[in-house]
Amino acid sequence: MKNPVNPKLEFLGDVKLRVSASVGQVQKLLIEILSLKEGDIIELDKNVEEYIDIKLNDKSFAIGEIVVANEKYGVRIVDLA
Repeated sequence: MKNPVNPKLEFLGDVKLRVSASVGQVQKLLIEILSLKEGDIIELDKNVEEYIDIKLNDKSFAIGEIVVANEKYGVRIVDLA
């Protein structure tokens, strides 16, 4: 398989970047956090069907959707930010 990277940018090939996908968030009081136990469910502010935010080094990079690939969860990029 041919590498799709522009040959002029190949010198950047070993630079590591953090990619994160934010499924949702919630604010909780400290007392609520301290009382959490195994098996508890924390409800987030998004539905499973909603798009998620993909960040590159903590900066918005893309919008994606959750998919199952090879029995693991993944993110399909829907649009670049």
